[in-house]
Amino acid sequence: WLARYFPAAVTEPIRMHVEAKRYLCAVEGGYRCGLSAASIQSLALQGGLMGVEEIREFEAAPYARECLRLRRWDDLAKVEGSKAPGLPQYRYLLEKLSVKAA
Repeated sequence: WLARYFPAAVTEPIRMHVEAKRYLCAVEGGYRCGLSAASIQSLALQGGLMGVEEIREFEAAPYARECLRLRRWDDLAKVEGSKAPGLPQYRYLLEKLSVKAA
């Protein structure tokens, strides 16, 4: 749905969100420890830790670096008591990045 309005630089990191979790759990031993119980449970349903070949493919994928950055931002947003600006704060950026629907 988002691809109708935004370029791949925006949508691909979002699409790769689960892959980023699987990757980080595989390459960073402590990352899994910071996940919620629900996220650990969903990790198993989403394929578990990436294998060696999957890791290579993920690292070579376009937008992999941006995807990992998005994943970490998402993790930070789950910190209790943290606040994010409201949607009006992002309106300019959203309008700047959006593309006309086909």
